Amino acid sequence: MICRRKQGCCTENILQKSDSSCSAPQVGRELTWIDVAGLFPAPKECLAAFLAVAAAEVLSGAKPANMIRIPNQRLPCGRRIYRLWQKFGSELIKDLPLSVRPMRTEKNSALLLIYRSDLLERRLRGRTMQTFLARQDYPQPLTLEKTLQHLQESFRCGIPHEVGMFLGYPVKDVKGFMEQKTEPSPGRGM
Repeated sequence: MICRRKQGCCTENILQKSDSSCSAPQVGRELTWIDVAGLFPAPKECLAAFLAVAAAEVLSGAKPANMIRIPNQRLPCGRRIYRLWQKFGSELIKDLPLSVRPMRTEKNSALLLIYRSDLLERRLRGRTMQTFLARQDYPQPLTLEKTLQHLQESFRCGIPHEVGMFLGYPVKDVKGFMEQKTEPSPGRGM
């Protein structure tokens, strides 16, 4: 369970609020963050709930990192997560076993790498990761700071394929994705 007892916000709280009759939408599908955002009246609690949902696998230790896009658009509840991130982000993250590194910031959003240093450092020490990143011209020896700086610089030209390795994907999947040729899509449907 991911919990922020100090602020009174946790995934259990999200589930309770979305299951309650207070104003949870009945949409006939799995609820998304947008569907439940209005259930958190305090701005800081709203951001904490957003982060709990977006970083759940990282908080639980199931993944070393996640990429999270913080949109600068008005939610149905009237808030902008981007502005809440700017105001409360550092304060919320400091009490968690998470680190954050902005990979790209644009006018309409910020793309963040949210990670657990312990898990990412362990992954960087692995022979597979070292060999893979050496072939991608990452500075050797791999240290967390130098490696993340190189990854961040790679985002200037788009989203680098090797980010999958940082997110915990198997090397064969990342290599397979990188080897795909960009051919025109034949389309969908009939």
